[in-house]
Amino acid sequence: MPTATASSSPRRSSGRPKGADSANRREEILAAATELFSIEGFRGVSMSAIARACGMSLTGLVHYFPSKDLLLQATMDRRDEVDQARIAGPKRARGWAYLESLVELVRHNQDQKGIVRLFTTVAAEAVDPEHPANSWLRHHHRASVERILTALAEAIEDGALSPDAPAESIARSLIAAMDGLQVQWLSEPDYGDMAADFKMLLETVHHRWGQFHAPGMAR
Repeated sequence: MPTATASSSPRRSSGRPKGADSANRREEILAAATELFSIEGFRGVSMSAIARACGMSLTGLVHYFPSKDLLLQATMDRRDEVDQARIAGPKRARGWAYLESLVELVRHNQDQKGIVRLFTTVAAEAVDPEHPANSWLRHHHRASVERILTALAEAIEDGALSPDAPAESIARSLIAAMDGLQVQWLSEPDYGDMAADFKMLLETVHHRWGQFHAPGMAR
């Protein structure tokens, strides 16, 4: 009987799910890109620099992300996904409670300086229609406004907000406040608590158009 020989084909290490290495490597790339884009901006960072930060070759990086445009898109999409997962939690809050969850998001972001810097740096560049993140920025703002409009409509339906509340203006103002507070917080080392400032704005909206004492909101 012939003696059995070991297979010459490479074997995946025991217990490691297929594709786990690839997924982990992709996360490493996105983490490195987040840091570099947040410091240098899109135009100030090369694919070679990102590859070096990951300890891989440019060819290896291109295997995962064929272009810097696609890498930026994936980086910003990941940033939005993390934010929305934090707001939604196990179950998305309804109505005024959803708006209150935005205060907690702002508070959480005070411990995520790199992520905040990434957003403000890329957003400042992306107002240029020719910038590769311009479509992401427009979608980000539209989607953010739509989520707040949904919450405001629910608050009106629940009786927590007056039907004459200017929902579009409120939604746009809340998004503008979140973005603007982040710029001030990054540029002023002794700024303080931007979550408290955002909560004050939300309380002002509720004081003006709220119809009853929503949980956590002063009248």
